[in-house]
Amino acid sequence: MVTRLMKVLDAAFGHPRGLSGRVGGIIMARGNAEQERWAVRQAGLRPDARVLVVGHGPGIGVAMAAAAVRPPSGHVVGVDPSSTMRAMAAERCSSRGVTGHVELREGRAERTHCCDTSMDVAISVNNIMLWDRAAGFAELHRVLKPGGRLVVTVHRHVLDTRPEQLRTDAVAAGFVNVEVALRQRRLNSPAVDLRAQRAQVHDRVADPGRE
Repeated sequence: MVTRLMKVLDAAFGHPRGLSGRVGGIIMARGNAEQERWAVRQAGLRPDARVLVVGHGPGIGVAMAAAAVRPPSGHVVGVDPSSTMRAMAAERCSSRGVTGHVELREGRAERTHCCDTSMDVAISVNNIMLWDRAAGFAELHRVLKPGGRLVVTVHRHVLDTRPEQLRTDAVAAGFVNVEVALRQRRLNSPAVDLRAQRAQVHDRVADPGRE
């Protein structure tokens, strides 16, 4: 019985697929909406921003980000390993008329298929517990431009490590200005929020003693 339940939950939420995945997507869209709004708001998106949404699920955050940026410079890339979630996100974006500057493709935090330093912002909502965190943070650091921003939020009850470990992992990947906070919520468990940046590139001053 327990094994069967775990398979059902995995098909709905862990690795969404088929009808179970669609049902899970509907539940996620409702349960994660507040965090999606928070993440997009914290990202401070400019109209010309290039945004990466990691593990986008049913597309709430993708659609919100797409509404905040404008083509041709503004662009949103969503990556998710689930074809069911990509289909639901495409439907949501289409219904909101924001498909022209949205690209949805197979991927995950560890492998986004984005070019080096190509993104202004990366957003992740309720999927960091599925990452190989070291590889995921390294990949997001790679694809962000110097000064680019990372915004991560996750339900505390699904996070499989101490919140402070997220800070350690982000710093190890090269992020700076890393902030981790526990945000209390009225209708759900606390959210663990992380905000960080890729360091700006500064001109290196030659050291005469090394020449």
